[in-house]
Amino acid sequence: MSIPRHLRAAALVAAAVLLGLLTVQGSYALWSAAAAAAPGTVTSASFDVNLAGAPSNQLTSMTVAGTPANLAVTTQSIPLAALMPGTAVYASITATNNSDAGGQFNISVTSGAPVLTNAGGGSLATYLTVSAKSATSAATCGTTGYTGLTPVTVPKGASTTLCFEVRLASNAPAAVKGQAVSISIPLTATQLCGVPSGCA
Repeated sequence: MSIPRHLRAAALVAAAVLLGLLTVQGSYALWSAAAAAAPGTVTSASFDVNLAGAPSNQLTSMTVAGTPANLAVTTQSIPLAALMPGTAVYASITATNNSDAGGQFNISVTSGAPVLTNAGGGSLATYLTVSAKSATSAATCGTTGYTGLTPVTVPKGASTTLCFEVRLASNAPAAVKGQAVSISIPLTATQLCGVPSGCA
């Protein structure tokens, strides 16, 4: 059985290409050089933001996993002080930038709008206002200056305190006495660009 001429030609071309590649590889090997390199050490870094609530003294961490962290600043055993019309009570959260990565890893902490929910019915939430500010410590939360919380920059290894004021309106009726409210405040920690020329 004879092989058609055009098939033999294709086989020769394939062989020539293969030989050419082998020749190039062999020639390249003549000029290559090898050097031994010691293996480096690769370690992972942590990007945790630790949160501490007061007066509850509860602790939790925010991570990059995308899962919300929940922190109660008060508990049934450690509640805020009783509210009277026209007065306020205070709570705080201390946020610590606990990253151990090399370089500059500052974060920006922001507070979202509070969500007030009446517990067990009632109308107490209608007469409450929640304000926030940043402070040097929880001890200063009872002072004035609750004009709103602007984003706070926290350097690596440093902390900031976020104060929250809950104020009962002076015209709150006696009917709200004994009622309870659940207050949820979202916090967001964002890593800032640490490159002098900027980040894309």
